[in-house]
Amino acid sequence: MAALNSVTREIEAGLDAHRQGQIESALSCYRRVLFVQPDHPDALNLSGVALQQIGQTEQALTNLRRAAQLRRNDPAILANLGQICAALHQNTEAEAAYRKACRLDPRQPTHQMGLANALAQQGRYAEAHTLFERLTLHHPQLPDLWFNRGNGLRDQGRAAEAVASYQRALALQAGFLEARNNLAGVLHGMLRFDEAEREYRACLAADADYSPARVSLASLLVDVGRNAEAEAECRKVLPLEPDRVEVWLILGKAQNHHGLVNAQLATMRAALLQVPDHPGLMKSCATALFNAGHFAEAVGMLERGQAIAADDRAYEAILTEGLLANGYVEAGWLCYRSRKSADYFRALYPQAVLCSTLPDDMSAAHIVIQREQGLGDELFFLRYAALLAAKGARITYRAGAKIHGLLQRVPGLNAVVEESTPIPPSQTVMLLGDLPNALAPPEIAQRQLAAVCAVQPGQAPPACVSGPDSYPPSLTIAPLPERIDAMRTRLAAAGPAPYLGLTWRAGVPPREQSAAGWGPYKAATVSAFAQAINGFPGTLLALQRAPVDGEIEAFAQAAGRPVHDFTDLNDDLEGMLALLALIEEYAGVSNTNMHLRAVAGKTARVLVPAPAEWRWMQSGDVSPWFPGFSLYRQNHDGDWSSAWATLTRDLSRAWPARAA
Repeated sequence: MAALNSVTREIEAGLDAHRQGQIESALSCYRRVLFVQPDHPDALNLSGVALQQIGQTEQALTNLRRAAQLRRNDPAILANLGQICAALHQNTEAEAAYRKACRLDPRQPTHQMGLANALAQQGRYAEAHTLFERLTLHHPQLPDLWFNRGNGLRDQGRAAEAVASYQRALALQAGFLEARNNLAGVLHGMLRFDEAEREYRACLAADADYSPARVSLASLLVDVGRNAEAEAECRKVLPLEPDRVEVWLILGKAQNHHGLVNAQLATMRAALLQVPDHPGLMKSCATALFNAGHFAEAVGMLERGQAIAADDRAYEAILTEGLLANGYVEAGWLCYRSRKSADYFRALYPQAVLCSTLPDDMSAAHIVIQREQGLGDELFFLRYAALLAAKGARITYRAGAKIHGLLQRVPGLNAVVEESTPIPPSQTVMLLGDLPNALAPPEIAQRQLAAVCAVQPGQAPPACVSGPDSYPPSLTIAPLPERIDAMRTRLAAAGPAPYLGLTWRAGVPPREQSAAGWGPYKAATVSAFAQAINGFPGTLLALQRAPVDGEIEAFAQAAGRPVHDFTDLNDDLEGMLALLALIEEYAGVSNTNMHLRAVAGKTARVLVPAPAEWRWMQSGDVSPWFPGFSLYRQNHDGDWSSAWATLTRDLSRAWPARAA
């Protein structure tokens, strides 16, 4: 009897500590009971709950399974077992436990809610939704129910309905932080950034230590381009959760987008000290190493990462960029075959057998080339069509609709058709991006790749960089004579020669991009750019695509003189080609117009944000892909001052100020 009373006292003491949030103390009580009675079902059940709360999920599962075996018809124990199984993604067992709990206690909505969640976790959304709808009809006052219903709708991609369900939960319980955070997450995914930020900040106003909202807020701030703020939010979390990988990755991404190459590398090194050999951190670190010029160490990091995550193609994508940016062209094109963008077109044209190699006999071959990626990429990669034509092949190019007419004048293309038309009959249909590798000598590519993979940290990069013949010249397209005449008239009306075209931004602005990913975006500060070119003696032309209201005027004010608006030509490639063939100078970030400038046979002055895209190479003031183009780089600490000073100097030397 004394032993029984002692067990009862320990259970009651454990429950009392548990209710007060003293989990370790409660667990000590339950363990003392289990030391005396290893199969005590209540102690097993309660210790399982406590173990789950402190993160010891495997032991929690063991205890709860044993409790359920000993007391087979206890719905509370079964529900606890279902909860831990669901947390461990053992959803079939979770479903079975919750179903039995529901049969034993059909009036308890939390058991049915757990069953609905287990069904949703298995992708059985229709069954889960039916159960949620029945529950909300009978128990509309339960905020947890609306919260879990919202999670199910979110996971089905039914975002608007999920928002309404979370809002219903919050109407019932305003302090329901998980519901508010999940609401913010869905709004974030819907690109409703301002609303999402407001909800994340409301979570933090209620509880400044609620890290899920702070981490998600940091991610949102990166998505909208507020990188310094994102970094500040990450640094509030890391001292408390130094092994939280997603925070390190968000911090590194914010620094990368802000041009802070050295800072990102330092961040990734620190992250790997906290979480060694994490595949995601290793990918980010390898990228930062390449960007910072640590070639051998970057290759070593990629090899380590691929040994852990062999099926992750992102490692090869990072290696591709590193190879091309450092002049290992043939090896770069060999790796480029696995690019993700190619998958889209393979899925788009499943009826076509897309080849990655060329026929042995090219003299009578008909090769259909399918465009991929953007206009700039079409113009860039079509330089390889001339090499193909030189081998005697007949080429049909399937072009994007916007550039179709312009490409009709490309030498070496026998036919140019819009990609909306059926694929012409041919034994060889290729993606445009596969041409460089198909034309490269395979022995050179393999030799380069082997040399790169053999390099050891601390060693200099391999000496087998590609020679000049590996960089075919840009294709050339003659502007239409009538467009040249019209453009001369328009330029004369704007002002006297020489003319300087200007572009300060390229790509999709952060706020307009998907929250799931970040596409290329390059920008230079308008005021600094304007001051750098204000000594140019001629007429300034804005060629910026989609300028923001007042942006051209702000540039003109900073430059101290008019900037003429020629931005409409971004929707008129023939007009833009004629303009770029006529004007003496063009300066700006890399965009489609830079490729058109090369197509027109002219040079340009390119502002290269850090980290540089591979066409502009890892370092240096020139690119072998664009002979005669001058490069002005943001440095690895995010500073543009040297680039602006060099641009000012070069323009003044080329165009001395005219006497008053």
